[in-house]
Amino acid sequence: MDQQNIDELRRELALDRAIGAQLDRLVRRANQAVLQLRNKEMEESQLRNLLDAAMESGSVEVTAGFIRYQIGRDNTNWKDFGHRIIQDLGELGRDETEKVVDHLKQMEITDADTLKPRIQVRLMQLYLGYINRAFVYAKKANGFDHLKEVVSVA
Repeated sequence: MDQQNIDELRRELALDRAIGAQLDRLVRRANQAVLQLRNKEMEESQLRNLLDAAMESGSVEVTAGFIRYQIGRDNTNWKDFGHRIIQDLGELGRDETEKVVDHLKQMEITDADTLKPRIQVRLMQLYLGYINRAFVYAKKANGFDHLKEVVSVA
């Protein structure tokens, strides 16, 4: 294995570790967002479609556009929730992405700043996946109160 491959492998491992350090924050954010869906008629398939759009596009802006479209189609279920998700995506792009970059810099990854778009997309995809999971739990197991407990512990 040449030095370039070793550096690339080191960067990928560092990136995985740095993103992993943000997972608890992502889960807490997701749980808080899902709490807005209590007493709404949101269906699992709607959130799965959102996650699919995020995974397929690999773009925060395309995903935000998808959410805006859903708000336009179904203002009752999507309005507050959708705007919350868009706000969270912006904060993830600013706050958590910077934390990941800082972590990478501490691990002496010299091109950490160039990874920001990739980091933001990965954080978005993870966050929306956690929303999907939390919603399925809350809806099927009537677990909205338990999501609240988890949020309050954090």
